[in-house]
Amino acid sequence: MPSATLSGSRPRKGGRILHRAAFIAIFTLLTVIRACYRIATGAFRERLYADREEWHFIALRGLFGIPLAAATAVYVFDLPWAPWSFVRLAGWLRWAGAGLCLAAVALISLSHRSLDGSFSPTIRLRRHHRLVTTGPYRFVRHPMYSAYLLLFLGAFLLSANWVIGTGGVGVILTLMTLRLAGEERRLAERFDGAWLAYRDATGAFLPRLRRAPPRADPEVRAAAAGSGQGA
Repeated sequence: MPSATLSGSRPRKGGRILHRAAFIAIFTLLTVIRACYRIATGAFRERLYADREEWHFIALRGLFGIPLAAATAVYVFDLPWAPWSFVRLAGWLRWAGAGLCLAAVALISLSHRSLDGSFSPTIRLRRHHRLVTTGPYRFVRHPMYSAYLLLFLGAFLLSANWVIGTGGVGVILTLMTLRLAGEERRLAERFDGAWLAYRDATGAFLPRLRRAPPRADPEVRAAAAGSGQGA
């Protein structure tokens, strides 16, 4: 079984076509899902960054996001640039990456659905926000973060491009480390005891090895921001 090693050259053309087609199809599907929810919630009218977000947070997102966008363009358009960014991976491993991407897109879609229209790409809380404890939020507080981390791990395997993997994971880890504290602080201020009880009963990104919390009453059912409970 071939191992994964740095190749210094692009994967062979025959495999590139199918893998690239799968990559484009998956991210097109994700774009459509995200666009539908952004339209439904009016998120297109919101700024990309919240007013309170620090300059170093924005800078780090750019540090990872710009190479990610460039590497994605190189891969999608099959440009003969930066052969050093490609990794030689076994075919089965690349298709396993496609499976991870599809699982991540499914989790993102379920998370959006659980938010019941209350979605924002920033940490801004809206007047009608409620606390979501249903769907994926019954088990983890920030399933979209988990989903996007899984997505970019899968994207790395599928594309065999380590810049795509590093850039995507870097963006998500920046969100998880620098934005999360502010999100949870705002949720605690808004929902007080209900949030604290929910936080103590769930994991941030992975389910805890204990019984999930019971479904909340309807009056405390919906959302906060970005990743659902703030992303």
